[in-house]
Amino acid sequence: MVDTFCLRCGKSLPRGSLKYIVDLQVYADFDGYLAEEGEDLELSLGKVLEEAEGRDEEELEEEVYLRQLYLVCKDCRDRFLSNPLNIPWSPASG
Repeated sequence: MVDTFCLRCGKSLPRGSLKYIVDLQVYADFDGYLAEEGEDLELSLGKVLEEAEGRDEEELEEEVYLRQLYLVCKDCRDRFLSNPLNIPWSPASG
């Protein structure tokens, strides 16, 4: 059987070893506010369709919902959890 590898650092993850799945889901938020409520519905839909024209279907879908799975080792899991948004460290932030 072929070993699997950490998708972040490349470390070998043999069968039975400690490994983690990072399940990342990103999806569009809708707060119920529509800025163009007074506009004609057909005009609004036309604008949306015009913006989408010529764009790849997969790209449009990923703007609404994206799910990615990563198999990682414990060290990479810990590193991810310590800063999941990849915010730069500064002395003021501790």
